[in-house]
This record gives sequence, C-alpha cells and structure tokens, in this order.
Amino acid sequence: MEAPTTIVQIILYSTHMASPKYFGVTLVLSLSYGATLVMRSEDDLWALSTASNLTCTHNALSLLDEPNQYPQLKVVAVAGEVCPVALKDLWAPRVKLFNLYGPSECAIMTHGSRLSLTESIAIGSHLAFWVNSTCICVSPGYINLPEMTEDRFLVDPFGHGRMYKTGDLGRLLPNGKFEIAGRQDSQVKLKGYRIELDEVANAMMQHPSVKSAAAIVKDKTHLVGYFTPSDVDVVALEQCVNNHLPTYMMPAVWVGLDVMPMNSNGKIDKKVLVGMEVQIKTEGLESDTEVKLAAVWAQVFEVDTRDIGRRMSMFSLGGDSILAIRLASACNRAGLPLSVGDIMKYNRLCDMALRVGQQKRTAWPQVPLDDHTIDQVVTTWPDYETAYGTTPEQSYQVRMTKQDPSMWVLQVPLSGLDAHEALAAYLQLAATCETLRTTFVDSATLGVCHVVNSSASVYRVQAESMRAFLATDASVGFKLSDSSFARFTVVDIAHPSEESIGVLTIHHALYDGWSISLLLSDLLHVYRTGTSPPSRPSFRAVIDYLHAQDSAATVAFWTAYLADVSTSPLLNSIVPHQYASVGSDGDGSVSTHVHLPQLQTLAQRFGVTTSTVVLLSWAMTLQVHTGRDDVVFGQVQANRNLPVEGLDRMLGCAMSSVPCRVNFGAPMTLVERLQQLQTMRSAMLGHCMIDPEDTTTWSHLPAMQYDTEVAFHNFNDNHSDVDDLLRKMEKGSEHRFGVYKIELAVAPTASGVQIDAAFDAGRIQRAAVASMVCRMRHVLHQCQEDLVSEA
Repeated sequence: MEAPTTIVQIILYSTHMASPKYFGVTLVLSLSYGATLVMRSEDDLWALSTASNLTCTHNALSLLDEPNQYPQLKVVAVAGEVCPVALKDLWAPRVKLFNLYGPSECAIMTHGSRLSLTESIAIGSHLAFWVNSTCICVSPGYINLPEMTEDRFLVDPFGHGRMYKTGDLGRLLPNGKFEIAGRQDSQVKLKGYRIELDEVANAMMQHPSVKSAAAIVKDKTHLVGYFTPSDVDVVALEQCVNNHLPTYMMPAVWVGLDVMPMNSNGKIDKKVLVGMEVQIKTEGLESDTEVKLAAVWAQVFEVDTRDIGRRMSMFSLGGDSILAIRLASACNRAGLPLSVGDIMKYNRLCDMALRVGQQKRTAWPQVPLDDHTIDQVVTTWPDYETAYGTTPEQSYQVRMTKQDPSMWVLQVPLSGLDAHEALAAYLQLAATCETLRTTFVDSATLGVCHVVNSSASVYRVQAESMRAFLATDASVGFKLSDSSFARFTVVDIAHPSEESIGVLTIHHALYDGWSISLLLSDLLHVYRTGTSPPSRPSFRAVIDYLHAQDSAATVAFWTAYLADVSTSPLLNSIVPHQYASVGSDGDGSVSTHVHLPQLQTLAQRFGVTTSTVVLLSWAMTLQVHTGRDDVVFGQVQANRNLPVEGLDRMLGCAMSSVPCRVNFGAPMTLVERLQQLQTMRSAMLGHCMIDPEDTTTWSHLPAMQYDTEVAFHNFNDNHSDVDDLLRKMEKGSEHRFGVYKIELAVAPTASGVQIDAAFDAGRIQRAAVASMVCRMRHVLHQCQEDLVSEA
C-alpha cells in the first residue's frame, strides 16, 4: 500500500466487517500509508472505477461484471463465505486476489491467502478449527449469554490467553495454510443420512460457471440446490456435483437464480431461500427404454409411474440391495438386461436406461474337464449325461460330507399330498430337472465336480413313525457313491391309521435358500397340473462365470478385509441379562420371535436392508459376549446378484458363507454404523464365491477366526404354499458343528423376525446360547427404537 492507493469501503457500516474495530483498522491502514479511503455512497460502482483495492464478500464480487470494467483495481480481497471456483478463475488472472477468513468474535480478519489459477479450493477432512487469542484480540464473550460464552470461549491450554471455537470445519495443510470446508451447524439429517449443507454448496461451486451456491432442506423431505447465474446448465451441474458427492447428498431439486439473496452481512440469506416457493417437477421420460424402466420401477417400488422422473434415483424410492435383486429380475423379464451390480451403480433411471443400451449378455466360455477327471467320471458313472465343476462353497460342503455323511441334509416331508402321486410328480420333474439327478466326484486334478446322471433316486420304506424314519434317513446322509444327492422316499408308517408320506431328502450342495422354494414350486406344479414346468437354466453357467473372474482380486479383497483380525472365541459362560426367556427344545436349538412391526420400513427409509440390521445386532451381541470391539462372524450370501443370465430362476447352490467384520472402535450413531456395514456388504458382492477354509490363509491365522454364522432367509412371496412346506419341514444334521458353535437362522415375518439358533451342545452351554439370543432380541428392539428416534 502506498500514497496513490485508493481503498473503497463498500460494506455497510452496520455490518460486523464495518464495525468500529474493522473500520478503525481500515482507516489506520489507509491514512498511515497516505492512501485514500473512499466511503460507501449511493454510487458505489462509480467509486469502484477509481479504486485500486477492494474488500467485499464473494457474493458482492459475483454481482460485478467483467474485471476489465474496473481497470484501476489491483487488489481484491474476499471474505465471509467459501470462494467459488468460477469467481477465482475469473478474477485471479487480472488482480491480486486474496481469500480472507475471520470470525466476528475475533479481529474479523485472522487468516489470508493469495489465490491463483493453479490452486484448488477443495474440501478437506474435517476437524475442529480454533483461533488463538494471545496476540489477536478476542471478544470477552457474548452479552447476557453466559452458557454460550462458556461453550465458545475457552481457556488456552498452551498459554494464558483465551481461545474462541469458531464452529467452522477445516484442516491445516502441509504448507501451513488453513482450508475451510464449511460450518458444523450446517449439518442436517435427511432420510437418515448426515449431510453437510456447506459441503453440497461447495461441490456445486466446483462447476466453472457457478458464482454462488447454497443448499437447504425443504419441508424436511428433499434437498434443494440454489445457484447463480440462472443460465448454468443443470445437467452439467448435476454431473459435476455427482463427481464430488455420494448419491444421498445430491439435491433432488435445482433452482437457478439471477441474484442470490443476501443479508445485511453480505452473506447468503438462507431464510429467504427457505421462504421461496419451489415446485418439484418430475422430469419427463425421454426414451422408450426409460418408459419401460419406469413401468418396472412402479411395479417393484409400488409407486405411480407419474411420480417417477428420469433423473430420480432408486434409493429415493426406498430401494436397497434386496429390492435391487427383485428389480434386476423384473427388468430381465421385461427384456431390459441389467445385473444387480448395474442397478446399484447406475441407480438413476436415466443412467440405468443408458446402461440397458450398452449392456451385452456375456456368454462365459464353457470350462471343459481335463482328461483325468473325465476318465474318473466315466469309470464311476458310465451312463452320466454331463459333468462340470463346482463353486468353492459346494466343494467345501462335499469335502465335509466325506468326513460326515449326515452333514448338510435337508428333509421335506410333503404332508397333505398323496405320497404315490407325489412320487409320480417327482419322477416326471426329475426327467427334465438335472438337479434331482446330480451327484459329485472328487477329482485329483480339478477337485469336486458335478455329475448329472440319467435317472433319479427313489425309495419306498416302512417305519415305526415319521420321526424314526427322519432320524435314520438323516444319519444315512449322502456319500460320493450315491447316484444322486437328492432322493424321494415313500414312507409307509407301521400304524394302520397313518397314511404314507412322501419325503424329499436333498443335500445342501444342490440347493440354497433362494432355489429350494423354486424346486418345491416346480414339484407342486407337476403334482397339481400333471404338466412339466418351464425349463430352468443350467447351473453350469455359474461355474463358467466363476472361472472367467479375476481370482487375484478376490484374494486381495479378503486379505485387506481380514488384515490384523484376531480370533473372537465365544465365552462358554452366561453373560447376565435381564431379558425374558426364550424357547428351546432338546436337540440343540433355541428359538424366539421378535416383534418388530416397524423395522423393515425404517430400514428401507435409511437405505439399509433388514438383514443388515440383523447382522449388526448380532455383532453388538458378540461384542458383549466376547469382550472385544473387533468382532467377526460368518454371514450367508445369496449371490443371486451375479451377472449370469437367468440366475434368479436357476436351481442350485449359489450361496456362500463369508466373514462379516464389525469394528466398534470409532464412535458412530446407529444409522452411520448400519450404513457403513451396508456399504461394506455391497463392496464384497463381487468377491463372495469363496471357500470358507481359505479365510484362514487370508487372515494369517492357524484356524478359522469365528465360530458363529448368521443366515437371513427371505421366503418367496409368490409361493405361500411352498413357504408353508418350508416352515413345517424337518431338518436332519444340516448344521456345520465341525466349524460353528452357533448357526443363527433369521427369517422375516409379518410382524417382526423369527430367530432360530442351532448350537453344538458339546462346545457351548444351552444357557449361554439362550442368553445371547435374548440379548440379540433386546438389541433388535433397541435398534427399532433408535431408528424411530432418528426418523
């Protein structure tokens, strides 16, 4: 600053920047160097034409025209709010542009930095930002507000002065400069997500044409983004923001303004924005594909197609990973080829429609068997029809069955059906259903492989009682010498008043929770109509897909996921609790029903699945019973999201058991922890086809690092009669007690969830299991209450 310099005091004298403290500094600086101080007048633009220095807010600067209209301006300092990129790029090449910072409670301007074209105004990681006051004047406090004064004005722990806590979010850069990200009090909750409104506005200001921006929540239901000037391309702006923010932080409505309203302090007047009338317009559909997709969305999400806009995200309609599976299935039936992964990634209707146009069904190359394996198959089963490999989970199950034939056996008594007619229906179905004619061989070169034989296995036996038959049948189990790992038995009960009953016995390597209802539905269809159901795709497509994947990426994912994990053994003791007792029977199981009428709706509202709530509840239970903050347990994945055509209609065991790790070290709200777990579950979707025993290698532990497993079962809503059979079915020794102490099966009901905990009585006490189930029930109730409060 020197004698010829002219400084314009353009800010209203009533504002804090023009307070006596600030005005005094401006006056002293001007007169001390012989500069001229021009006071605010009715013709401020005329004053600017002669000024060389200008200090104003970013919004005030954005109202000025091109910098070349003010040829005398040499230095411009902006303050008050975050500087938009467009404003920096416009002014930095023409003047010395400074970005200033300072709270009213201090010396107004406490930090400053010159901006250049090469500097970015980025959003950094958040940490509390403080201003020291030993050498910079700090106000003694707020008049007549002692509590606020005590909260904001603190004793300096490093000296004898005071510190003022600004409430701003920022970080200290390696070069010693501070970067401000916004205000702590700009955080809001919308649909369960914590959203920083300033962060949304900052992302909008990354667009090169935006000069000012603000974000507010309108009517507590949707996020609105305001920007100037009004002619900014909304599509380009939306894409820009989408590149910086997650989907849940994207504004649902965009409003362009010619002038951003400002308050007397020269800052954006958000009260005026809140009071503006904003009409939410649903953007019309543009292509035939978008129209078809909207019809499918309306069906799956149970909404009117008129309420679906082309830029709408499925998450805004309550979409989640479970609904994504249903949506993928419905889309494929409608001739719109999309995988679950596509739907989760391209979640807006317009993007999904584009993906449909780009999508090409991949014909995964068929994986042939080697000569040694073929010789082994021919020697063992000379009349076989076809043979192919298995999934890692199937291979694991068959290897365990070689040690104990009674493992993994499922028995379904077909009560209410004529046993002999059911047998005829089974044979008719087996003629076209290769699942019912499949056995396995253990090859020395390829490991376990499917072998489809030409005929089904059927039997007729006499038994003293159904209970006696089921016990014997389960103990027999399955062996590699059996021509099929599925069989149908007509059981004639010795008591003359008892009718014969047909029983389907099947090994888990041939079915999973998704496909068992499909298989029984097909059987009932033949029984009732006498006609064969439509053919289903071969499970071989899944094996071909797996062989085409990058196994190294899966190993890398699980190695990172299990890094530094430790074992979390269950305590074989009772953790005291005050909860109600649960039911149990004599064969190693504990059951209870949890009344949770709002849970599913609340989970969808916060963007998570009911199964994620269940998994977190079990993790919280294990945290108490193991005494560890880092807990790991097994979770059953359906894997019906793989990009394999017809997988949703396919019979076979696509499921797998993978680790689920929850670390309670960092403090989080319930919603934040649920969303973190949901995100991690989504990330592992492409890496779930693994052998459970491989986790010991990836975790660098001598044995499996967990001893409990959770399976969340969703019965098919379209087959209520099949559901009745499944709910009444008797289980044999299906449990993996060689690995797990407790296997938890959780199924949704009309009013909550049903929990069935099977346990190895030789390794854990019944009372300890009952204690854990009771605690889990309590945790689930507490989760529902917390979600209600969050909502």
